[in-house]
Amino acid sequence: MYFSHSWHSRDVELNLQVWEELATDCTLLVDRPDEPGADPPYYINRIEELLRRTDLFVSVLTYRDQPEAVAGADGTRLHCSPYSLFEIRLAERVDIPRLVVYERGTRFRPPETIRPWEVYVEFFCGSKERRIESQQWTTVIQSKIRQWKAWAVNHRRPVSYERSRRAVILVGESLYKGAGEALESGLRAGGYRTDRCDPERQGSGKVFRLLREAELVVAEFGTSDSRLEQIYGAAHGLGLPTIRMVSAASGPIELPWILKGGPGGFENDIVMWSKPEDVLALVDPRIAAMDRISEALSDGDGFDYLQSKRYAKFFVFLSHTLKGADRALVEQIYRLLKERYVIPFEYHQANTAGMDWRAALDESLKKTTHFVTLLDPMYEQSETCEYELREILKRRNEVAILPFMINGRDRPNPDLKNMHNELLSNPNPSANAKSVVQQVMQELDRALSGSSQI
Repeated sequence: MYFSHSWHSRDVELNLQVWEELATDCTLLVDRPDEPGADPPYYINRIEELLRRTDLFVSVLTYRDQPEAVAGADGTRLHCSPYSLFEIRLAERVDIPRLVVYERGTRFRPPETIRPWEVYVEFFCGSKERRIESQQWTTVIQSKIRQWKAWAVNHRRPVSYERSRRAVILVGESLYKGAGEALESGLRAGGYRTDRCDPERQGSGKVFRLLREAELVVAEFGTSDSRLEQIYGAAHGLGLPTIRMVSAASGPIELPWILKGGPGGFENDIVMWSKPEDVLALVDPRIAAMDRISEALSDGDGFDYLQSKRYAKFFVFLSHTLKGADRALVEQIYRLLKERYVIPFEYHQANTAGMDWRAALDESLKKTTHFVTLLDPMYEQSETCEYELREILKRRNEVAILPFMINGRDRPNPDLKNMHNELLSNPNPSANAKSVVQQVMQELDRALSGSSQI
């Protein structure tokens, strides 16, 4: 089941509410980022590949109060994520059995004719209490979800998914000498067998067979060839994962009608190229994205993934000098934060993982939102800790700093003397860790309540 959902922390409870109703019967397929809190690269061919893999499609479409509202099929201005709406349109294009739960304020409108494998159900919830009201849930939404699940159980069976490793190239004759040959090279390097669609020499039967067997299509729209546009239209209707390119060598080119007007759609992922030697560098990441497929998540893992979105945009940094037995405090803090779906950074974890720790350190300091410093008597003698603190103080208006004095220390760091330095005097590291994590979570929740992620 592909789950198209809001990544905003304010909508976590809504996502969990819907997933809870589906978790016993489905595994969760989502476009997971490589790193917690990161956004996966926006390559449409990857989304199309995930949709080819799924048996069912579920979307929770939530309200967005944004000035650049997107247009619906009837011209209505919609207040929702354009990317979530685009995924719904992709699922509708290839007619995946689907459940779309949409918030009233989005102004989304379902199709006029609804078939048994399609459920579109509206919900309403407040701006602060982001959970569907219990009576509305049990009397309307839950019953519709269960009817849809019953249809799926009786009419759908999980299908095996086998990738063909065949790629079809749609490039006009005038551009093939440069761009087409570069594409062949890149696709072969990515493990694909390539087939060129050439309507001059191939009939429609041959072309449709190539498309049916293809895993990936690469289409170029920089030359006017109605036959290639017809072939692309067929690939588009089949929902084939496609890398879309336009040659900019002759100046701006208007995209064909079939690629225009999609919310958050095709216009945002067109490969613009001028020289054949540039093609590989532009296309290779999209080819590689075909192999970056997330594992489907079962019941508990699905809950953990959706819960992780609550604090995904925050980054907690642990700065300390603790070694040996004293590391028990750090380990406890690390464990308690992970249990609350907060992934912290600390030097020892990066160093023992075999990472380039200095590069990881600098990258982590740049994205830190909450800086926890464990001030023992030796803290200022550590060059690394002093460096961490200096870098964070450069961003003091962007970072919440939480200093704690430990191991008998009773004086704050000179650079932190104007803020509260809490004294942790309990001999039990578990108790001290709970105190630290409690304050961290309070700061994170305060940041959430004050944010405008709507």
